[in-house]
Amino acid sequence: MDTKVNDYAYETGWVLNPQAPAETYEAKAPYVDNGTGLLDPKRYYDPAFMRREMDALWPRAWLIAGRESDVAEVGDYFKFDVGSESIIVVRSAKGRIRAFYNVCQHRGTRIVTNDFGNASKFRCMFHSWAWTIDGAISEVTDRETYRPQVLAGSLDLPQVRCETWGGWVFICMDADTPPLASFLDVLPAHLAAYQFDKMVVVKDVEVVWPVNWKTALDAFLESYHVHAVHPEILPFYDDYFQQWDLYGHGMSRMLMMFAAVSPRHPDQSGVNEVLAAMLREVGVDPAHFKGSAADVRKTIQLAKMSNKERLSASIDGYVPNQLTDDWAYHVFPNVTLNIHPEGALVQRFRPHPTDPEQFIYDVTVLVHPILDPSVRLPAYMGVPDGTDCTGAVRPERRYLTRGDGGLGHVLEQDSMLVPWVQRGMHSRGFKGARLSEQEQRVRHYHREIDRYLSLTK
Repeated sequence: MDTKVNDYAYETGWVLNPQAPAETYEAKAPYVDNGTGLLDPKRYYDPAFMRREMDALWPRAWLIAGRESDVAEVGDYFKFDVGSESIIVVRSAKGRIRAFYNVCQHRGTRIVTNDFGNASKFRCMFHSWAWTIDGAISEVTDRETYRPQVLAGSLDLPQVRCETWGGWVFICMDADTPPLASFLDVLPAHLAAYQFDKMVVVKDVEVVWPVNWKTALDAFLESYHVHAVHPEILPFYDDYFQQWDLYGHGMSRMLMMFAAVSPRHPDQSGVNEVLAAMLREVGVDPAHFKGSAADVRKTIQLAKMSNKERLSASIDGYVPNQLTDDWAYHVFPNVTLNIHPEGALVQRFRPHPTDPEQFIYDVTVLVHPILDPSVRLPAYMGVPDGTDCTGAVRPERRYLTRGDGGLGHVLEQDSMLVPWVQRGMHSRGFKGARLSEQEQRVRHYHREIDRYLSLTK
């Protein structure tokens, strides 16, 4: 596959491994036709649309709040904010992970203000009401001054549904949403081999972008922009021949070949400097390599299989393409996973509390604990050299300023370009997004958002 084609069949699409048995997770999913209509630009900036999402989408979907490892001990907690809501996730006195609305039952004050901590009780900083870590009211300051009717009913912290998968803690604010396992559709089965629950956090950053959360997420669900925005990765990344699969509940994936030259790159046969570096990373001397660029990907796969003890996680459950390629999944509504055998780049897109044209961008890098310093993470994950990847110390969350370089080169490029998309959407000359089949994952999740917004109670 060294040239582009002019007869793309959208219902068939491209398949990364045509020999993959139909029952395997590598196999192409049946095509889902989400239509051809334009995406109304108002959904990216209209305050009324944002309010509809806050009422009908965010409370009803299962949301990744954080990692189980951040509430490992009794009393450990973290705060999760989504839009105007704030949730406390805590390891209770009985050892269970529980979630509560982060709001004092007296006057509505936020109780927890820091991201992480350990507590024997939760105390409001305004009038010192207190609750146990199980959410039960334990202190009402000057209780004798309240008429009994005022304190009638439960004063406990309102509970939020909470379940776990893959080492993540999910929350859901709606009692009628199906259980997490049903919501995730095919993802748990597809991703079981990666053993996310055994991964550790090696990078945790947060930065505000001046765009709607969907404007940014759209960019990370397609590779159509790569040739224009990230041309430096074309020597080792096929941005054109990719497999796109759509699943239930807005979930999707794209399978992207790494160690494979883009068909847009001028040199299709030579082993370029990046491919040579990738060979060296797995112990193959490029000076003695007899193949062409088309042989590098398979050579790296074979090298990893023959020297698999270098990788901390077991790779016995992987298909060969997982050893080189980026298996990129979208966990609806707002999380993407770019997965490699060494770990995963996790991106979370959280809505701003009040402004539809801002969002909070969270980047977390997870890895299987790496004890061999010769094992390198994919460079675009943006993990600096010298980072402790053993899991001995969980890094602190860093708050970045867009453009300061802390995201890593490729993600910084996106952070600078996407705001121009947001600005252009306001133009009278723009009627709506016209999406190619390379962008079918974008249309898929927007259609699922519309389904949520159509629900009424």
